[in-house]
Amino acid sequence: MISKRINNLKNFSLFIILLSFLFSNAQSIISFQQKIAQGQGNSRNYFENILDVNYFFNNGLYLFTQLEYSNPPLLGLETKKISDINNIFYLQYSNSNYDLTLGDLYILHGSGLSLHTYSDQDVDYDNSIMGIDFSYNINDKINFSSMIGTGNIKSRVDINEIGHDVSIKNDVISIKGTLDLEKVSVYYLSFFQNQNYSNNDIESMESMLNLLGKYLNSIIIDDTKNYQMKNIDHNIGVHFYFDFADIYIEQSVVFHDLIFGERVDGYRKYLSTTFDLFNIDFIYEYKDYFIPYLYNVFSAPPIAFRESTSILASRNLHTIDFTNEYGYQIEFNKSFNNGANLRGTYAYALHHQKTEISGDFYNDIVLDDTYPYMQYFIEFSNWSNNQKSYYRIGYDYYNEKPIEKGKFITAETIPMQYVYNFKKGNSITVYMEIQEKMEEHKLYNEDEVVIFDGHINHDYYYLSPTYSHYGLWTYSLFFDLEKDYMIPILEDGTGEIISIDNEGENWYAMDFTKNLKNSAQISIFYGSQKGGLICANGTCVPQPDFQDGIKLTFRKNF
Repeated sequence: MISKRINNLKNFSLFIILLSFLFSNAQSIISFQQKIAQGQGNSRNYFENILDVNYFFNNGLYLFTQLEYSNPPLLGLETKKISDINNIFYLQYSNSNYDLTLGDLYILHGSGLSLHTYSDQDVDYDNSIMGIDFSYNINDKINFSSMIGTGNIKSRVDINEIGHDVSIKNDVISIKGTLDLEKVSVYYLSFFQNQNYSNNDIESMESMLNLLGKYLNSIIIDDTKNYQMKNIDHNIGVHFYFDFADIYIEQSVVFHDLIFGERVDGYRKYLSTTFDLFNIDFIYEYKDYFIPYLYNVFSAPPIAFRESTSILASRNLHTIDFTNEYGYQIEFNKSFNNGANLRGTYAYALHHQKTEISGDFYNDIVLDDTYPYMQYFIEFSNWSNNQKSYYRIGYDYYNEKPIEKGKFITAETIPMQYVYNFKKGNSITVYMEIQEKMEEHKLYNEDEVVIFDGHINHDYYYLSPTYSHYGLWTYSLFFDLEKDYMIPILEDGTGEIISIDNEGENWYAMDFTKNLKNSAQISIFYGSQKGGLICANGTCVPQPDFQDGIKLTFRKNF
């Protein structure tokens, strides 16, 4: 009932807004992006068109809508009918006392332990709530807000799924109060969910390798019935403002039902602090998320590790388990008087493990005796005295034991960049990376017999020189090279290289980008591009290889 009324209200509001476009005096910002790709072999071809409309009315109203026609898309589902075109729609009204939002709600409370809804085109993810959000300022220190809505959240258990394999219906209500003082601010949030799992959802979730997947495989499920669950989430956050540091602490306590089981509880904890020590800026984050038997829908808390911008290092990016993970990250940044800069990060994470599935779920929690994830990064950069040249060099070390059986990954990456600016505004940029990656594998056959026990080593090389002509156009080349070899472990503990592929997989491409008049840009890519994980806020999906083809991208702001 809630879903039907809100969708009707959305359609009616959209009709009113379309009339307002014709008869009101207002300002708008419109952007259009078109992507076309046609490749050979197993390349995924796509034709995507996205139109963003920002419309500012003179009476405090603001409209945003995103329309998409993709047939086929790179990720997600094809646009098959008119109703599929409207990706995002919301209408906001603001004044000095209150804010009202109607439509797709993108909300962040605190650091997102309980409620963080967002949309990301790169990974085809959207957990927005269709509903109404109201916020009222009682005075300059006290604020009250509330939200009611519904959502059918589509996601992937199998990251190789192009569309989605889980679709969970939710009716939600939240109530929040905030108190802001000079040295401290406090907020409290209550979040209520009514979830509906179909049998297809539960069947897909059984394939997960985490504790929820193990639990679902340990019980007898009536495949003729759907399951309904009521969840309550209590969340509190406190922010302290000191002269020497900022400290933020947040905790969420969740009460939910096991699927076809008893009622249990879990928690999420997060702490962050920023401070200066010996003129070095530090950021420290600590996370502890333990709701292992609840499928994550609206929570998107901090990942507490660095999402790499390196081409090669990002192919090994850690996929966080928001329901069962704890760890920390520390980051430092030091700027020198001569323009040089030194920065680095260290991140470490573990999973809570359990000794048994049945019985009292929370009596037998033990910590894993290995570290599933550890990564550190350090980088130095500097400008020349005449500001004509710039360089940076870094080192990234990645070490993880994923949840997959019999696998261990270690990778060392060195990214380097050099930029030289000519007198008249032209510039040359050379970007290069080198990576050594080792995967320790135990491969099993269908009878659980080990058929390979050893190392699979990879040497990767990436080079991309770019020439920019007065900022009017740029031309880039891409070289992505690989060499692989296998080393089985013998009975005496030694290793022997048994096969070498001297050529490996090599990828070559070029890109030409031209800035046109009236805020338009067109890019032409030709060649081959290696696929890999595309990640945003800890959510990752694999992008397929693209072979011997052409990609066109057109962008325009109105």
